[in-house]
Amino acid sequence: MNKKNRLAGRFLPSRVYARWKWTVRFGLCAVPLILFLAGGLTLYLKPNRYQSAVVFEYLGNRPIQEAAALLKSHNVIELAASATELTKQLTMDMDTAQEVVVKSIETTEDRATGMIELKVTNAKKELARDLAVELVKGLGAYEASLVTHAVETRLEAAERSVVDAEDEAEAKQQTLAKLIAMRGDPAADPIAKLDIDAARREWDNAYSDVLAARAMVGEMKRALANPAKWVEVHSNATLSQKPFGNQADELLGEVALQALATGLALALAVPYLLELALPRRRAKALNGREPRYEDRNLMELP
Repeated sequence: MNKKNRLAGRFLPSRVYARWKWTVRFGLCAVPLILFLAGGLTLYLKPNRYQSAVVFEYLGNRPIQEAAALLKSHNVIELAASATELTKQLTMDMDTAQEVVVKSIETTEDRATGMIELKVTNAKKELARDLAVELVKGLGAYEASLVTHAVETRLEAAERSVVDAEDEAEAKQQTLAKLIAMRGDPAADPIAKLDIDAARREWDNAYSDVLAARAMVGEMKRALANPAKWVEVHSNATLSQKPFGNQADELLGEVALQALATGLALALAVPYLLELALPRRRAKALNGREPRYEDRNLMELP
Protein backbone atom coordinates (compact mmCIF):
# COMPACT_ATOMS: atom_id res chain seq x y z
CA MET A 1 0.00 0.00 0.00
CA ASN A 2 2.85 2.34 0.84
CA LYS A 3 4.34 1.78 -2.62
CA LYS A 4 1.01 2.54 -4.28
CA ASN A 5 0.62 5.67 -2.19
CA ARG A 6 4.11 6.81 -3.12
CA LEU A 7 3.40 6.30 -6.84
CA ALA A 8 0.06 8.08 -6.57
CA GLY A 9 1.66 10.98 -4.79
CA ARG A 10 4.51 11.11 -7.26
CA PHE A 11 2.20 11.58 -10.28
CA LEU A 12 -0.19 14.08 -8.72
CA PRO A 13 -0.78 16.85 -11.33
CA SER A 14 -0.03 19.57 -8.81
CA ARG A 15 3.36 18.02 -7.98
CA VAL A 16 4.31 17.12 -11.58
CA TYR A 17 3.43 20.50 -13.05
CA ALA A 18 4.98 22.34 -10.09
CA ARG A 19 8.25 20.50 -10.58
CA TRP A 20 8.33 20.92 -14.39
CA LYS A 21 6.73 24.37 -14.54
CA TRP A 22 9.23 25.67 -17.10
CA THR A 23 8.27 22.85 -19.43
CA VAL A 24 4.63 23.79 -19.05
CA ARG A 25 5.38 27.46 -19.71
CA PHE A 26 7.48 26.56 -22.73
CA GLY A 27 4.70 24.38 -24.14
CA LEU A 28 2.00 27.01 -23.56
CA CYS A 29 3.96 30.02 -24.76
CA ALA A 30 7.06 29.29 -26.82
CA VAL A 31 5.89 26.26 -28.81
CA PRO A 32 2.66 27.85 -30.15
CA LEU A 33 4.55 31.02 -31.01
CA ILE A 34 7.27 29.13 -32.90
CA LEU A 35 4.77 26.98 -34.76
CA PHE A 36 2.58 29.95 -35.60
CA LEU A 37 5.51 31.95 -36.97
CA ALA A 38 6.75 28.95 -38.97
CA GLY A 39 3.28 28.30 -40.39
CA GLY A 40 2.74 31.96 -41.22
CA LEU A 41 6.09 32.14 -42.99
CA THR A 42 5.25 29.01 -44.95
CA LEU A 43 1.92 30.51 -46.05
CA TYR A 44 3.64 33.75 -47.02
CA LEU A 45 6.28 32.00 -49.12
CA LYS A 46 3.87 29.51 -50.65
CA PRO A 47 3.28 30.40 -54.32
CA ASN A 48 -0.22 31.10 -55.61
CA ARG A 49 -1.96 28.29 -57.46
CA TYR A 50 -4.30 28.72 -60.41
CA GLN A 51 -7.06 26.42 -61.57
CA SER A 52 -8.47 25.84 -65.04
CA ALA A 53 -11.52 23.70 -65.78
CA VAL A 54 -12.90 22.07 -68.91
CA VAL A 55 -16.23 20.29 -69.34
CA PHE A 56 -16.43 17.58 -71.99
CA GLU A 57 -18.63 14.67 -73.00
CA TYR A 58 -17.19 11.18 -73.22
CA LEU A 59 -18.54 9.39 -76.32
CA GLY A 60 -16.86 6.02 -75.87
CA ASN A 61 -18.15 2.71 -74.54
CA ARG A 62 -16.37 2.72 -71.20
CA PRO A 63 -18.16 3.53 -67.92
CA ILE A 64 -17.79 7.22 -67.26
CA GLN A 65 -15.87 6.64 -64.01
CA GLU A 66 -13.33 4.51 -65.88
CA ALA A 67 -12.96 7.20 -68.54
CA ALA A 68 -12.35 9.82 -65.86
CA ALA A 69 -9.76 7.57 -64.21
CA LEU A 70 -7.93 7.31 -67.55
CA LEU A 71 -7.15 11.03 -67.27
CA LYS A 72 -4.73 10.12 -64.48
CA SER A 73 -3.17 7.20 -66.32
CA HIS A 74 0.41 7.20 -67.50
CA ASN A 75 -0.56 6.90 -71.18
CA VAL A 76 -2.82 9.96 -71.21
CA ILE A 77 -0.52 12.09 -69.05
CA GLU A 78 2.43 11.19 -71.25
CA LEU A 79 0.57 12.48 -74.32
CA ALA A 80 -0.35 15.71 -72.51
CA ALA A 81 3.18 16.11 -71.16
CA SER A 82 4.64 15.74 -74.62
CA ALA A 83 2.28 18.38 -76.03
CA THR A 84 3.01 20.88 -73.23
CA GLU A 85 6.73 20.05 -72.79
CA LEU A 86 5.90 19.41 -69.16
CA THR A 87 9.26 17.98 -68.13
CA LYS A 88 11.05 21.09 -69.41
CA GLN A 89 8.64 23.48 -67.73
CA LEU A 90 8.83 21.70 -64.38
CA THR A 91 12.50 20.67 -64.80
CA MET A 92 11.90 17.13 -63.59
CA ASP A 93 11.76 13.63 -64.99
CA MET A 94 8.62 12.10 -66.46
CA ASP A 95 7.73 9.92 -63.47
CA THR A 96 7.93 12.84 -61.04
CA ALA A 97 5.99 15.08 -63.42
CA GLN A 98 3.28 12.45 -63.67
CA GLU A 99 2.92 12.38 -59.89
CA VAL A 100 2.60 16.18 -59.86
CA VAL A 101 -0.09 16.09 -62.54
CA VAL A 102 -2.04 13.31 -60.80
CA LYS A 103 -2.13 15.34 -57.56
CA SER A 104 -3.28 18.45 -59.44
CA ILE A 105 -6.21 16.75 -61.22
CA GLU A 106 -9.77 16.71 -59.95
CA THR A 107 -12.67 15.19 -61.88
CA THR A 108 -16.43 15.28 -61.47
CA GLU A 109 -18.62 12.85 -63.43
CA ASP A 110 -22.29 13.09 -64.35
CA ARG A 111 -23.63 9.64 -65.21
CA ALA A 112 -26.91 10.93 -66.57
CA THR A 113 -25.38 13.16 -69.25
CA GLY A 114 -21.97 11.54 -69.68
CA MET A 115 -20.31 14.84 -68.85
CA ILE A 116 -16.95 15.04 -67.11
CA GLU A 117 -15.56 18.20 -65.52
CA LEU A 118 -11.79 18.23 -65.34
CA LYS A 119 -10.01 20.72 -63.06
CA VAL A 120 -6.25 21.20 -63.13
CA THR A 121 -4.42 23.28 -60.52
CA ASN A 122 -0.87 24.54 -60.92
CA ALA A 123 1.35 27.43 -59.87
CA LYS A 124 1.66 28.42 -63.54
CA LYS A 125 -1.69 29.59 -64.86
CA GLU A 126 -0.76 28.92 -68.50
CA LEU A 127 0.37 25.40 -67.67
CA ALA A 128 -2.86 24.69 -65.77
CA ARG A 129 -4.92 25.72 -68.80
CA ASP A 130 -2.75 23.84 -71.30
CA LEU A 131 -2.80 20.67 -69.22
CA ALA A 132 -6.59 20.79 -68.96
CA VAL A 133 -6.86 21.07 -72.73
CA GLU A 134 -4.22 18.49 -73.58
CA LEU A 135 -5.44 15.91 -71.07
CA VAL A 136 -8.83 15.85 -72.76
CA LYS A 137 -7.16 15.60 -76.16
CA GLY A 138 -4.88 12.91 -74.79
CA LEU A 139 -7.87 10.87 -73.63
CA GLY A 140 -9.38 11.01 -77.12
CA ALA A 141 -6.03 10.20 -78.75
CA TYR A 142 -5.45 7.27 -76.41
CA GLU A 143 -8.88 5.78 -77.12
CA ALA A 144 -8.34 6.32 -80.85
CA SER A 145 -4.93 4.62 -80.69
CA LEU A 146 -6.46 1.54 -79.08
CA VAL A 147 -9.12 1.30 -81.79
CA THR A 148 -6.58 2.01 -84.53
CA HIS A 149 -4.30 -0.74 -83.29
CA ALA A 150 -7.20 -3.21 -83.14
CA VAL A 151 -8.40 -2.23 -86.65
CA GLU A 152 -4.90 -2.46 -88.10
CA THR A 153 -4.52 -5.96 -86.64
CA ARG A 154 -7.87 -7.00 -88.12
CA LEU A 155 -7.00 -5.30 -91.41
CA GLU A 156 -3.89 -7.42 -91.83
CA ALA A 157 -5.95 -10.56 -91.29
CA ALA A 158 -8.68 -9.30 -93.66
CA GLU A 159 -6.15 -8.55 -96.41
CA ARG A 160 -4.77 -12.06 -96.08
CA SER A 161 -8.34 -13.35 -96.33
CA VAL A 162 -8.80 -11.40 -99.58
CA VAL A 163 -5.70 -12.98 -101.08
CA ASP A 164 -6.82 -16.45 -100.00
CA ALA A 165 -10.34 -15.88 -101.36
CA GLU A 166 -8.97 -14.62 -104.68
CA ASP A 167 -6.74 -17.67 -104.97
CA GLU A 168 -9.69 -19.92 -104.21
CA ALA A 169 -11.92 -18.13 -106.74
CA GLU A 170 -9.23 -18.33 -109.41
CA ALA A 171 -8.84 -22.06 -108.78
CA LYS A 172 -12.61 -22.55 -109.06
CA GLN A 173 -12.66 -20.52 -112.29
CA GLN A 174 -9.91 -22.62 -113.81
CA THR A 175 -11.74 -25.81 -112.79
CA LEU A 176 -14.90 -24.52 -114.47
CA ALA A 177 -13.03 -23.59 -117.65
CA LYS A 178 -11.36 -27.02 -117.88
CA LEU A 179 -14.67 -28.75 -117.30
CA ILE A 180 -16.36 -26.77 -120.08
CA ALA A 181 -13.44 -27.51 -122.42
CA MET A 182 -13.59 -31.23 -121.61
CA ARG A 183 -17.37 -31.74 -121.74
CA GLY A 184 -18.08 -29.57 -124.76
CA ASP A 185 -21.72 -28.62 -125.36
CA PRO A 186 -23.55 -29.33 -122.10
CA ALA A 187 -26.96 -29.35 -123.84
CA ALA A 188 -26.28 -32.72 -125.46
CA ASP A 189 -25.28 -34.37 -122.16
CA PRO A 190 -27.49 -33.71 -119.06
CA ILE A 191 -24.85 -35.16 -116.72
CA ALA A 192 -22.21 -32.84 -118.14
CA LYS A 193 -24.62 -29.94 -117.68
CA LEU A 194 -25.07 -30.83 -114.00
CA ASP A 195 -21.29 -30.96 -113.44
CA ILE A 196 -20.76 -27.61 -115.17
CA ASP A 197 -23.60 -25.97 -113.20
CA ALA A 198 -22.14 -27.25 -109.92
CA ALA A 199 -18.69 -25.95 -110.83
CA ARG A 200 -20.17 -22.61 -111.83
CA ARG A 201 -21.99 -22.33 -108.45
CA GLU A 202 -18.77 -23.06 -106.63
CA TRP A 203 -17.02 -20.36 -108.63
CA ASP A 204 -19.87 -17.91 -107.91
CA ASN A 205 -19.66 -18.63 -104.17
CA ALA A 206 -15.89 -18.20 -104.17
CA TYR A 207 -16.20 -14.90 -106.04
CA SER A 208 -18.85 -13.75 -103.53
CA ASP A 209 -16.37 -14.49 -100.74
CA VAL A 210 -13.82 -12.33 -102.56
CA LEU A 211 -16.27 -9.43 -102.78
CA ALA A 212 -17.19 -9.76 -99.09
CA ALA A 213 -13.54 -9.81 -98.03
CA ARG A 214 -12.77 -6.76 -100.21
CA ALA A 215 -15.76 -4.92 -98.73
CA MET A 216 -14.53 -5.64 -95.20
CA VAL A 217 -11.05 -4.36 -96.06
CA GLY A 218 -12.55 -1.21 -97.55
CA GLU A 219 -14.67 -0.60 -94.45
CA MET A 220 -11.63 -0.96 -92.18
CA LYS A 221 -9.60 1.44 -94.31
CA ARG A 222 -12.40 4.00 -94.18
CA ALA A 223 -12.51 3.60 -90.38
CA LEU A 224 -8.79 4.30 -90.21
CA ALA A 225 -9.10 7.30 -92.52
CA ASN A 226 -12.04 8.75 -90.54
CA PRO A 227 -11.52 7.84 -86.87
CA ALA A 228 -14.47 8.10 -84.52
CA LYS A 229 -14.82 11.03 -82.13
CA TRP A 230 -14.24 10.04 -78.50
CA VAL A 231 -14.64 13.33 -76.65
CA GLU A 232 -16.61 16.47 -77.30
CA VAL A 233 -15.66 19.63 -75.45
CA HIS A 234 -18.61 21.69 -74.20
CA SER A 235 -16.70 24.27 -72.14
CA ASN A 236 -13.17 25.23 -73.10
CA ALA A 237 -10.50 25.77 -70.47
CA THR A 238 -9.72 29.43 -69.84
CA LEU A 239 -6.73 31.20 -68.34
CA SER A 240 -7.42 31.73 -64.64
CA GLN A 241 -6.83 35.28 -63.43
CA LYS A 242 -7.43 34.74 -59.71
CA PRO A 243 -5.43 32.44 -57.46
CA PHE A 244 -7.21 29.26 -56.46
CA GLY A 245 -7.85 28.70 -52.75
CA ASN A 246 -6.44 32.09 -51.73
CA GLN A 247 -7.89 32.05 -48.21
CA ALA A 248 -4.93 33.34 -46.24
CA ASP A 249 -7.00 34.52 -43.25
CA GLU A 250 -8.75 31.17 -42.85
CA LEU A 251 -5.51 29.26 -43.31
CA LEU A 252 -3.73 31.50 -40.84
CA GLY A 253 -6.46 30.87 -38.27
CA GLU A 254 -6.11 27.15 -38.86
CA VAL A 255 -2.36 27.41 -38.34
CA ALA A 256 -2.93 29.29 -35.07
CA LEU A 257 -5.35 26.66 -33.78
CA GLN A 258 -2.96 23.86 -34.69
CA ALA A 259 -0.10 25.66 -32.95
CA LEU A 260 -2.14 26.16 -29.77
CA ALA A 261 -3.32 22.55 -29.77
CA THR A 262 0.22 21.25 -30.26
CA GLY A 263 1.58 23.49 -27.50
CA LEU A 264 -1.18 22.44 -25.08
CA ALA A 265 -0.57 18.76 -25.81
CA LEU A 266 3.15 19.17 -25.16
CA ALA A 267 2.54 21.15 -21.99
CA LEU A 268 0.28 18.41 -20.62
CA ALA A 269 2.27 15.37 -21.74
CA VAL A 270 5.95 16.30 -21.53
CA PRO A 271 6.04 16.92 -17.74
CA TYR A 272 4.71 13.42 -17.11
CA LEU A 273 7.26 11.94 -19.48
CA LEU A 274 10.05 13.82 -17.73
CA GLU A 275 8.72 12.76 -14.34
CA LEU A 276 8.72 9.16 -15.49
CA ALA A 277 12.23 9.38 -16.93
CA LEU A 278 13.74 11.54 -14.17
CA PRO A 279 12.15 10.67 -10.79
CA ARG A 280 12.92 12.62 -7.63
CA ARG A 281 15.69 11.41 -5.38
CA ARG A 282 14.37 9.53 -2.37
CA ALA A 283 14.67 11.24 1.01
CA LYS A 284 17.06 9.86 3.62
CA ALA A 285 15.62 7.70 6.37
CA LEU A 286 14.44 9.38 9.53
CA ASN A 287 16.05 7.85 12.64
CA GLY A 288 17.01 4.77 10.69
CA ARG A 289 13.48 4.03 9.43
CA GLU A 290 11.82 4.52 6.06
CA PRO A 291 9.98 7.86 6.13
CA ARG A 292 6.24 7.78 5.97
CA TYR A 293 4.44 9.04 2.91
CA GLU A 294 3.57 12.27 4.71
CA ASP A 295 7.19 12.76 5.74
CA ARG A 296 8.48 12.12 2.21
CA ASN A 297 6.27 14.86 0.87
CA LEU A 298 8.05 17.28 3.18
CA MET A 299 11.56 15.91 2.84
CA GLU A 300 11.84 15.17 -0.86
CA LEU A 301 14.37 17.32 -2.57
CA PRO A 302 13.19 19.48 -5.40
